[in-house]
Amino acid sequence: MAKKYNANQRTVHNQHKPFEPGRLGKNWGNIDFEMAHGSKANNAVPPCNQPLIGTLIIGKSRVEITFSEANKIIETLQDSQYRFNIAKKMGMLEAGHEPYRG
Repeated sequence: MAKKYNANQRTVHNQHKPFEPGRLGKNWGNIDFEMAHGSKANNAVPPCNQPLIGTLIIGKSRVEITFSEANKIIETLQDSQYRFNIAKKMGMLEAGHEPYRG
């Protein structure tokens, strides 16, 4: 006979465990984005012809970026995650191997 589902039973996760952002990387808690306002958002910054969308903040570094630059950053980071996963599956991250170039 199959077990019946008990609607009153629920999974209890450890909700009282403190959050540790350091486990996710030293910069994880310091990654942010500030939206551009006013003239910065409406005017193109020479030599490019696109307006700024905002400022990317990682740690203490602040970089003003356009929409196209944001797309390039996203594509590069997604590609880097893919490369890392492939290299890991191939065992190329172990000591004594050359860096994986993809």
